[in-house]
Amino acid sequence: MLNLPRFFRIILQNFFTMNTRMVIGALIGVGVLVQIAIGESGFAAGSLQLVHAAIGILGIFVVGAYLATGRVSRVVTALTAVVLLVTLTQVAMGMGLMRWVDLGIGQGALEESHRGTAYILLVLGLVVSLVAAIQRRKAEKKP
Repeated sequence: MLNLPRFFRIILQNFFTMNTRMVIGALIGVGVLVQIAIGESGFAAGSLQLVHAAIGILGIFVVGAYLATGRVSRVVTALTAVVLLVTLTQVAMGMGLMRWVDLGIGQGALEESHRGTAYILLVLGLVVSLVAAIQRRKAEKKP
């Protein structure tokens, strides 16, 4: 059985000892999940459209900050660069959906691509987190 008070105490203790890169990574993960929730609920095309757009645009800077803070390994840096490119693509498609830019793609195809890319970002974020954790453990084990 899970002891919730102890669970939350451990989470809080670890939160305040996390380094900057870990905090930014957690922020990216939460941001992607919030964006997917807003998008799948239909609010991204309605009342939360500008909020959804603002979070997406801020995501570019947050992923850039993650890329700029410390180098865990070349693999993590390369994967983070891919996440940044996918984030830029995602924002461009979002701007196309809002008709801020003309991408020359039909709205239906653009919407499906935008939705699919959100899930690709989620998976890529998990992969970067996993690889970074493995690299960090390897670095800690070296004498």
